[in-house]
Amino acid sequence: MKYLYFETDGDGSDGVCIPASSVVGIDCAANTAIIVYFADLGGANSNDGKVTLTVTANKTKEAAEDIAKAIYQGAETFVTIADDQNSEYVSSHITACAAIVLAA
Repeated sequence: MKYLYFETDGDGSDGVCIPASSVVGIDCAANTAIIVYFADLGGANSNDGKVTLTVTANKTKEAAEDIAKAIYQGAETFVTIADDQNSEYVSSHITACAAIVLAA
């Protein structure tokens, strides 16, 4: 099983590791933001969580493609999608992990 890691701040206290199989979609929400939606995280909602990523202007498609490639290609079991603490991003077009929302 493959897991995706997201971290929103510089102190390592606001991160989440999600099974890649829980991804239900990626929304190009604005020309500088994409939202990764997750399902079946143990809550009652059909879309139990979302992570908003800040991206370079007009590069939402490229960032979404890079995330999809990370999910479906490669043998890694742990993939860092966006880690603000270590400035590590799966795409050169992702500039920050803006928010993580998990519904209970």
